[in-house]
Amino acid sequence: MSRPTDIQRATVRWVGGLFAATVLLQRFAVPGLPVVALVLPVLLLGGLWGVATGLARFDPYRLTAWLLASGAMAMAIGAQHLLVLDATISPLSWSLFVTTWAPFTLRLVDRRRETYIAVLRVVVAVTMCLAGVSTLMLLSQLAGMPYRDLMASVFPGKLLLHDFVITYPLSYGSHIYRSNAWIGLEPSIVSAQLGIGLVAALLVRARPATLVILLAGMVSSASGSGFAILVVAVIVMLVLPGRHVLRPYAVSASVALVLMVVTPLGRGLLGRVTEVFSAGSSANLRAVMPYQYLWHTWVDHVGFVLLGGGPGSSQVLATNSAIEGLLIPTPIKIFFDYGLLAGGVLAAFIVLCYLGGPSRSLAVSLFVSLWGLQPGTTVAVLVAPLLLLVSWWSPRDSPVMELAAAASPGPAAEGRVQREREVSV
Repeated sequence: MSRPTDIQRATVRWVGGLFAATVLLQRFAVPGLPVVALVLPVLLLGGLWGVATGLARFDPYRLTAWLLASGAMAMAIGAQHLLVLDATISPLSWSLFVTTWAPFTLRLVDRRRETYIAVLRVVVAVTMCLAGVSTLMLLSQLAGMPYRDLMASVFPGKLLLHDFVITYPLSYGSHIYRSNAWIGLEPSIVSAQLGIGLVAALLVRARPATLVILLAGMVSSASGSGFAILVVAVIVMLVLPGRHVLRPYAVSASVALVLMVVTPLGRGLLGRVTEVFSAGSSANLRAVMPYQYLWHTWVDHVGFVLLGGGPGSSQVLATNSAIEGLLIPTPIKIFFDYGLLAGGVLAAFIVLCYLGGPSRSLAVSLFVSLWGLQPGTTVAVLVAPLLLLVSWWSPRDSPVMELAAAASPGPAAEGRVQREREVSV
């Protein structure tokens, strides 16, 4: 294995540090702007720092697509003012989208596979810490300590984001709250971050104990968003030649599945897999109900279909619906707010951001999550993994990890290679 170069070390520190920042700072707001996440300016300034230090440069294709999408949205807003009578236009919603996706116009200079693997190891380390705190939060409640929002008790409310359901009981009347690791915006977001950590652990062939820690943290959140990311990623791995990376985890995965079946918390998490078909469930409110609720409003207005109801209009209708927990997924956000014309350009740009990365399992699982389960267009903490682990590495400098003969040597293989080197010497 070659020694890391200066640019590799700098890239790993930079990208890994930004990922850690998105986890640690996810509940903080920009001072004076309680609806704007502090993560957003962190990513913007981080991107500028990368360009200034020579670690990143502009990607001409995504830059062109971003400019076209931003221009198309601006033109749609002008047309909505003139032609759509019931348009609800929020300049903040448009500006948030433009700024949130601005860093996607960059790509890393060092996009080698070994650099990517080093970054994934940082992701695993960060999410392991998050999993430990997540598990601790649940265990502390089981031990009799009542839940308390530690972040709210330490930091002033004006420094924290609003309009997020920080946590809620495991079931109606329960005194046990779903774990958000105290620092998480929501249990579902913490679960998604841990799901990404689990996929990264599989790709770098981490020890089974690492996966156990990550799974424990994810189960403590009692949310299915991370589980969905993991399941989609595993399915992608199974259909690609790199499926051999899963073999060392067959036994531990079987044990984990048995434990989930026999424990109440595990059964609750498994039950969330099919809750998308249950009216009023969290998954249904994310993946089914938004389409049912907004469909008739959209198709009954020709202006909405072609030009859109205005940036932020879908969220306004969802907020006024009195349906608690109703979220707006990416497809509705794009086409309801901007119509088929500008929305088509916008959708093409966003899809482009998923293409060309080093890991197909990460790209596909994030696509399913952000397009189907999460409101992932202007929530910076949700789009950050796509930016840091997929888009910035495109076009990839090596074959897709899951298509390669060996994605990354695991701990046992590394030790064997080292012993062989010592013997040969």
